[in-house]
Amino acid sequence: MFALFAALVAGLSALTPTAAGSPLVVAARDLPAGAVLTSADLLVVTAPPSLQPDGCYTNTDALVGRPLSVGLTRGTPLTTAALSTGTLTDRALGEMLVPFRVHDPGVVALLQVGDRLTIVATTPEGTVVTVAQHVRVAQLPAVTDGGAWGSSGMSGALIVVAATSTVAQELAAASDHQLGVIIE
Repeated sequence: MFALFAALVAGLSALTPTAAGSPLVVAARDLPAGAVLTSADLLVVTAPPSLQPDGCYTNTDALVGRPLSVGLTRGTPLTTAALSTGTLTDRALGEMLVPFRVHDPGVVALLQVGDRLTIVATTPEGTVVTVAQHVRVAQLPAVTDGGAWGSSGMSGALIVVAATSTVAQELAAASDHQLGVIIE
């Protein structure tokens, strides 16, 4: 009787696919384009080789600290195509990063990394002035856990653009004004 049971288990084992696979790094949560990857954003799963895309990663070592060029949904494999090809600025153009807040937080939902913007300010007298033209969205930071827009007491949504030194200074100086964007 035992021999019959052992033969049955062995036969069924031969018909059952094994859980063999290779490590594959996937997004642990939804990630927006421009997000700089942290270890909490990444998950290593086991997947059959037939489901592993070209350019995929098998560990997180080379990914932490890298910005995404596209948004990813939870469970999407990380590939070379999903990563930004370089830094967030173009050093040859003398770009630097400038964070600023726009009055309407809903604007951020309309933006993607790489979009070009004209940034305008409303002065205390009610005059609208152009602060920067044709700046590139470099990063759209995620909302923090400290309330709707963080615990810093700041209102509005944070956007990071790449701009030349002169434009960066003008934009930083205008941060005490109410800022808005025009998507080019």
